[in-house]
Amino acid sequence: MRTKIMNAVYVTALAISPSIWGMDMGSENHSHPKNTVVSEQTIHASGTVKSIAENHESIRIFHNPIPELRWSAMVMPFDVIDHELTHPLEAGDRVDFEFIQKDGKNIIVRMKKQ
Repeated sequence: MRTKIMNAVYVTALAISPSIWGMDMGSENHSHPKNTVVSEQTIHASGTVKSIAENHESIRIFHNPIPELRWSAMVMPFDVIDHELTHPLEAGDRVDFEFIQKDGKNIIVRMKKQ
């Protein structure tokens, strides 16, 4: 009985946790919590390409959690500093990438297919 109650508590907590942090998990345009650290340091991440803009200026990636920014895994857009980084890629590719945060944007500076 105790296990069923604890499972119910965990499921409820997981279901409401995105709304507690101000995230709409049903949308692919997520905003990060207000306490997110903005940095011009290079941040390492990995994820899966969801789409690439026709002009190759941006890419949408489902990224894994990024602990140094307190970001959970989610789909979000990134700008691309060098458009050639996206040319060998297509939706579904797994990538490792590095980005900086500058002027309110997340800008990929290095990326390679896994």
